[in-house]
Amino acid sequence: MLQRIQTLFLLASTTLLTILFFAVMAKSPVETVKYTAVYPLLVFNIITTLISFVTIFLYRKRMIQIRLSIFNMIILVAYQAWIIYLFVTRPEGSAFTTTAVFPAIAAILTWLAFRYIARDEAMVRSVNRLRK
Repeated sequence: MLQRIQTLFLLASTTLLTILFFAVMAKSPVETVKYTAVYPLLVFNIITTLISFVTIFLYRKRMIQIRLSIFNMIILVAYQAWIIYLFVTRPEGSAFTTTAVFPAIAAILTWLAFRYIARDEAMVRSVNRLRK
């Protein structure tokens, strides 16, 4: 399972998304805001982390793995869009931390995993075609 590069990409994506449970999203002179304090971000984080983690263990069902990866990428883009919206409407004097780009990095890692999963599926189909 951990022999394939797509598993490592999905594991890295899951790790980045797990870090967001404990990270600070924005700092201001008055307070700090965590990702778990904003309810929509918490929901996005739970969903995307679970999908990334479950997708790792579906290595024998590549088509389901591909579909879950595409679905997760769409959710991660929406997650990043929500963070950008919060960045645009932030109060004066607040600054976002570097963890605000983790969903975008996780989406890129999931896309890379998707490409390698699709490549493996194409290889298996071509070998099956040659066997017949």
